[in-house]
Parts: sequence; C-alpha cells; structure tokens
Amino acid sequence: MEPHFGFTSPELRVSVRVWRDFLRKRLAAKKGFHVPKRYVPITIITVLLAITAVAGYMRPAPKFDMPPRILFDNSGGNVVFTHLAHHRDYDIACSDCHHEHTDLRSAPLACGSCHPEAFDKEYVAGHIESFPDPSYCVDCHHAEFHSMDFDHEGHQEYAPDCTDCHHDEDIEPEPQKCSNCHSKMAGDADMPSVRDAAHDRCESCHDHMFEKGLEGCTPCHKLIDMSDYDGEYTTCAQCHQKETKDLMVTRTSAFHDQCIGCHEELGMGPYTDKDCGKCHIR
Repeated sequence: MEPHFGFTSPELRVSVRVWRDFLRKRLAAKKGFHVPKRYVPITIITVLLAITAVAGYMRPAPKFDMPPRILFDNSGGNVVFTHLAHHRDYDIACSDCHHEHTDLRSAPLACGSCHPEAFDKEYVAGHIESFPDPSYCVDCHHAEFHSMDFDHEGHQEYAPDCTDCHHDEDIEPEPQKCSNCHSKMAGDADMPSVRDAAHDRCESCHDHMFEKGLEGCTPCHKLIDMSDYDGEYTTCAQCHQKETKDLMVTRTSAFHDQCIGCHEELGMGPYTDKDCGKCHIR
C-alpha cells in the first residue's frame, strides 16, 4: 500500500512514488543514498509535505473554556444543565447542540446569542452585541440581492394590455413606475409596499416560482455572494412572509426542541410531558 501521509493530492502521490522507486533501485544495487541533483527538488517537496502532514496531525484542537454546569432561569422552574457531563461523559460534540459551530472560528456561542427570550424590539436593537465579530451576521442574514432583472419588453408578448399589470385608468391615467406610488417601506392594505404590490401581480401568473420559496426568487433577483458581504442588511420581513418573531426560535423552544429531541431519539432521559420535574427545579 502506497503511503500518502494523510494527503490525497496527485502531486504528493507522484513525489512519494518517485522517491520510493529511487530508494528501491539504490537498495537493489547496494549503493548509498546519495541523492542525484535531479531528485533534490522532489526530495525537498516530499520532506516539506511530510513535515506539514505530521504537524497537522499533532497540532491539538482549539480548546475553549467549558462551564461544568449552566443555570437557566425559567418561570417554570430553574434548570441546572450538566454541560461538561454531556460533552465529556456522553461524547456529544459541540456542534451537535451549537449548530453554528462548524468552522472552529471561535468558541461556541451561547444559545441566547441567537435565540432570544422574546423576538422584540429590544432584542433586534441589541442582538449584534451578542456576537464576537460581524462574520456571524450572514448566518441569519443569508441573502441579499442585486437590482432586479425584469424584462418589461418581453412581458408585453404575454400581457399585451398594460392593465394586466398596471392599474386601470381610474387609478393610473397613464401607466407609470410602480415606485412612483408604492414606497420601499412597509405598507398597508390600502397602499402596499412596492415589493408586495409587484409580488401580488407577478404571483398571479408565476405562482410556481413563489411555491419554491427563496429558490424561486433567482429568475428575477440575482443573489449577492454573502461570503464577503459588508453592506447594509435587508430587514427579514422584506423577503419572509412569516411574522418576524416566528423566524427565530425562542430560547425556551430551542432548548426544548434540542434536549427533548435528543432524549426521545435515544429513548432515555426526560422527554415526556410527565418529566418536566426532572430538569426544572421548583
């Protein structure tokens, strides 16, 4: 079996194969290990790659301060969570509960950083202070769009009458831009926002796109690469039809879903409606 030092790159396999063949020939000829000049670059590369591989394997994983127990205040009775025991004794990885912790960029976030007690104005105003750096923003603010790509002339073939999209003469004597009346701000039933007004008209023909959710947006709206985005973020309600408060699971629901779901899957520990007292202290 050909060694590859933990790497699978073609360049390394070729380097190892050439060096192996050279050693075999020298051993068969019972000669020393003087390296010909033409093998010097390959030897250097092989040695460097081997050192890198060994260093990578020997480097310890990042260590974070892990509280042994966490006290959760709750009106239904406080909960003492044996945090360290769940990780160490039950062999549960950090990412199994801290689902944002996928790239080891820093210590796992506290659950309350994302999951609020209530999704209210106070949380919206101060939630950015819960994160170590702005790179976490795109975990929730996951989509921004370039300007809309709308082919007005192309639509005239399918909607020859302007009032198929625009209002009739009682409201618009002459067809005009939607934004002349409909603002970008949230509207109401009498004067919806330009987004809602346009979507209502578009959906009357393109309902199959709206059924796809975010994937159905891309034929008209071009997504921005969020990996290095540093602009302003669009409010949740601009895209999501749900109430903003329903977009992020509250802290209590997050704990219950995570803890009860795991215990129920394992068939052990508290997870039934009769087990509340096993976690909540009164």
